[in-house]
Amino acid sequence: MNSINQLFFMVLISSVTSSLLFLVWRLLRGFFMLIDARLIYKTLRWVCVMYVMPFGYAAALITYRGWFRGDIRLWKIIFVRSGKITQGVHIASIIWFVVVLVVILVYLHEDRRWNRMRRDNIEEVDPMVVGVFREVCEKLNIPEGKLKLCRNVLVNTPLVIGCRHPEVLLPENDYTTEDLELIFFHELSHYKHKDLLLKRFVLIVMCIHGMNLIVLAILFLLFRTVNRWSECMADLSALEASGNMDKAGIYFDKIVALIPHDKNARQDNLFISTLSNDSTLLAKRMDFMLKYLKVEHGVKSVAAVVTAAFVILSATTAFASGKTVVNLHNMYYQYTEEQMKEPNRPALGKNVVAGDGIVEHYCNIENLDMTNMQIVSLTEEDVSTCSEGVYYNVDWNAEANTRYVSGDYIVKSGGAIAFSVTLSTFDDTCWIGIVNDVGNVRYVEGTGALGHVFDITETCHYRVFVQNNYEDGTDIYAKGSFRYEN
Repeated sequence: MNSINQLFFMVLISSVTSSLLFLVWRLLRGFFMLIDARLIYKTLRWVCVMYVMPFGYAAALITYRGWFRGDIRLWKIIFVRSGKITQGVHIASIIWFVVVLVVILVYLHEDRRWNRMRRDNIEEVDPMVVGVFREVCEKLNIPEGKLKLCRNVLVNTPLVIGCRHPEVLLPENDYTTEDLELIFFHELSHYKHKDLLLKRFVLIVMCIHGMNLIVLAILFLLFRTVNRWSECMADLSALEASGNMDKAGIYFDKIVALIPHDKNARQDNLFISTLSNDSTLLAKRMDFMLKYLKVEHGVKSVAAVVTAAFVILSATTAFASGKTVVNLHNMYYQYTEEQMKEPNRPALGKNVVAGDGIVEHYCNIENLDMTNMQIVSLTEEDVSTCSEGVYYNVDWNAEANTRYVSGDYIVKSGGAIAFSVTLSTFDDTCWIGIVNDVGNVRYVEGTGALGHVFDITETCHYRVFVQNNYEDGTDIYAKGSFRYEN
């Protein structure tokens, strides 16, 4: 028996069985949410560990030796005639070597870059900032001196960096006490969860399974999934530790305000965890928190039993590929999706009388288009402030058969979009409304001066629009404003 070939098959079988387990985990996410949302991240960590645990290979070895009944012809090819496929193993070994070399070079380059950046660290001395940092460490049961708090002119967003010598870095910005509490609760939650260590572990897994390019692609997806759920769990831990579970909306509003929106802003990667400016990830984090607050969670003992069952059953190939189990996962998933549906959401094509007596029309964006309609997309609006908040000014000259559309903004469930315009001629008629990023539209129709507050039932990106349906050359000059209420 060729030991090199056996090592190859050990990795190959582990790749397949662990990737199947990752698929099972994705099917079970909804079920875990019903029991305890923390199970999602705990079991995801176990999926990562499974990539270096050769349970599938052990099962194959046991089957080959006849300790259990089964068809052993496949294993004879692997264990007895492995010399015939040595050439294929050599090719795979070359691929593996190239992939590992590239990964190691990228890692060393990034590590060197971040180490150079950390040379500019200046230990924080502001008594107010240091005081808030120590208070948060105490609430999170982090011993004093475990992490250093520094300023660094080369970073533009707060972040935690380092596995052996962890540090929290702040940019050269002035923060309020409330801002600092949010930053420290979030970043120190990453430290408590050992998220950076888990990211490094996923890198090791990528190196081990680099010979299988398909599995390597799955592992990149796994890394992104780890990154997403580490952020969700950091949000959850930060809100719970700070006692602000009932103020999740304010928490995310502050995060949006603290995140730098320039293209060069630091993104989450292997070496840091930070307040990412990825709007898609932020929307998913908001959606998770919304679902978490809706679900009535089970007791901790039930969560412990479910976690133990997942760990034990994941050690077998049958669990990863069994049809009965997959069907059971689908049942749980469908049940969870049913629980998460937004209540009382009118179907597309319906007309609903809103609380102010105005009829709201529901449709898809395709149904809104008239023949040869022109679409004008505006990326920026003028902004004004008053005692009631921030307003985005509308000063649009909508030509005939044209729809003017604003830029998009995230609005959370339970919020609202208030939109009002005054038309240049009292007899003119137009539509004003909102459209989300999947093309669902709500609009109202009116003349002269019209306004409406659209209540939001689903966290999403939204845009407002004014539509001129005249085809006889009549232009509509609409002047007004809209605001997003989260």
